[in-house]
Amino acid sequence: MATPLSPWQRHRGWLVVLGAFLVMLVGFGAIYSSSAFAPEIAVSLELERGDAAMVLALSSSVTFFVSAISGPLSDRVGPRPLAVFGTLLIALGLAIAATAKDAATFFASYGLLVGIGVGLAYVPAVAAVQRWFLANRGLASGIALSGIGVGTALIPLLKFILADFGDWRFAFLCCAVLAAIVGLAGSLLLEAGPESHGMGPDGSKLRVKQAAPNDDGAALGEVLCSRAFLLAYAGTLLVAIPAAAPLMLLVGTAEARGLSHQQAVALLGLMGVGTIVGRFCLAALADLLGRRLGFLLSCLGVSIAMMLWALADDAASLQGFALIYGALQGGFVALLPAFVADSFGSRSVGGIVGLLCTSRGIALLVGVPLVGVSVSALGAHDLPVAACGLIGLLGTLLLAMARPKPRKANPRPKAGEAPEQASGPATPEPIRMLRRKSAVIAMHRGGHYAP
Repeated sequence: MATPLSPWQRHRGWLVVLGAFLVMLVGFGAIYSSSAFAPEIAVSLELERGDAAMVLALSSSVTFFVSAISGPLSDRVGPRPLAVFGTLLIALGLAIAATAKDAATFFASYGLLVGIGVGLAYVPAVAAVQRWFLANRGLASGIALSGIGVGTALIPLLKFILADFGDWRFAFLCCAVLAAIVGLAGSLLLEAGPESHGMGPDGSKLRVKQAAPNDDGAALGEVLCSRAFLLAYAGTLLVAIPAAAPLMLLVGTAEARGLSHQQAVALLGLMGVGTIVGRFCLAALADLLGRRLGFLLSCLGVSIAMMLWALADDAASLQGFALIYGALQGGFVALLPAFVADSFGSRSVGGIVGLLCTSRGIALLVGVPLVGVSVSALGAHDLPVAACGLIGLLGTLLLAMARPKPRKANPRPKAGEAPEQASGPATPEPIRMLRRKSAVIAMHRGGHYAP
C-alpha cells in the first residue's frame, strides 16, 4: 500500500504561491515606485515630468517582452534560477538608479535593468503556480498575483516612512536592499512542479508509477502553430489596451473633469484596492463557476467599464469607476495564466504565458499611447475611451473563440506498463472501461497493471 502524503506534503504548493507572491511584490513594487517618486526624480535629474513618468512604460514593456524568453526557459530549467537572477537584477537596477547623475543612466538602470529583472522572474513564478494546482488554480493564481497590488500599495507608505531619513536616492537604496532580501526569499520557495515530490496538483497522490513531469498538454511548437493560440494572442492584445489605459490616463482625464491633483492621484489608490479584491475574490469565484467563464467575464467587464469612464463627470462617478475597473482588471491579470493552463495544459505554460505577455507589451507601447494622442487631439476623453472599450469587446470575442482542439487519448497501455499521464481533456468513459478490462486481463495473466 502506498504511503499517504503528510499534511506538509499536501500543502507544499502553497509555499510556491507564497514565493510567487513575494516575487510579484518586489518586482512590480520596484516598477511602480517610479510614479511615487516622479516629481523628485524630475527635479533632481532636470527632466520633464512626463519624461520621468515614461520610465514606467519602459520598464513595464521591457518586462513583458523579456517574458517571451523567460517563459519558455522556465519550462526547461525551472523557475528558481531565473527568479533568483531576476531579483538580483532588480536590486542592482535600483541601486544604480539611486546614484544616477543623468537621465541616460537612470533610464538604463531603472527602465532596462529593473524591467529585465522583473521579466525574468514574473512568468516563471506564475507558471510554477499553475503546475501545482488544478481545482484551486484560480485562487492560487489570485493570491500570487495580488502581490502586485500589495507591492504597489506599499510604495507610498514606504516613501512616507523614509522621507525623514533622506531623499528619493536613499529610498531607492533601501528598496534595493529589500528587493534582494525579500525577492531571494520568495525565489527560493519556487519549485517547478509537484511530480518530483511524488504528488499531483492540489497535493494529490500520483496514481501512476512513471509520471513524466509537466506532461500535461501539447509542446510549445505545436501550440504556437494552432489557430487557438493566434486567437488568444490577438484577443489578449486587444483586451490589454483597456486593461492598461486607465493606469496611464485616468489622472489626466480626472483633472480635466475638475478634480484636484490630489483627488486624481487618489483614484490610483482606489484602483489598487480594487485589483487586490479582484485577484482574491474573482479568482476564487472562478474556481467554482469555471475559470474560463470567469476570465472571459473579467475581460468583458474591463471593456464595459470603459463606458463608465467615458460618461463619468464628477469625483463620485470616477471613484466608482476606479474601484470597479480595478477589481475587473485584477481578475483579468490573475486568471490569464489559469486560462492558458486550462486551455493548453501545463506542459508549456511558461512559454505560452510568456509569449502572450508580449501582446501586453505592444499594448503599452502602441495601443495606450494612441488612445492618449486621441484624447489630446479631441480635447476630450469620452470618444477615445469608448472606442477603447469597443476594442476590448472585440478582444473578448476572440478569446472566447480560442478553443484548442481536444487532444487524442493516450494509447491503451500494455500489461506491465504504467499509462502515461493524461494530457488535454478528460479521458472518455469508453476508454476508461477498456483500461479497466485490460487491468483485469493483466492480473489473470500474472502481469502488473498500474491504474
